Amino acid sequence: MTIFGWIYTIAFSICYIPQIVKTFKTKKVEDISISLFTLSIVGYSSALVYSITELNAPLVLIINYTFGGICSLTMILLYYLYKKR
Repeated sequence: MTIFGWIYTIAFSICYIPQIVKTFKTKKVEDISISLFTLSIVGYSSALVYSITELNAPLVLIINYTFGGICSLTMILLYYLYKKR
């Protein structure tokens, strides 16, 4: 079952990469839902804290929640960096 956890972590983590790359290349954020990424950070942060404190989380979950949070934060930063003023 551990292999499924790692497949999930890798697949779910890299799903953000195409959007980050596209946004970085085009510098266009008009179609980005900032609320999606903001809620993602809240969710990933909460899941990380809960998993560590209550579940003694396996490394696969810690990596997943951490990387997902970093990718969401990256998109928020890119949004505010490239948002038309």
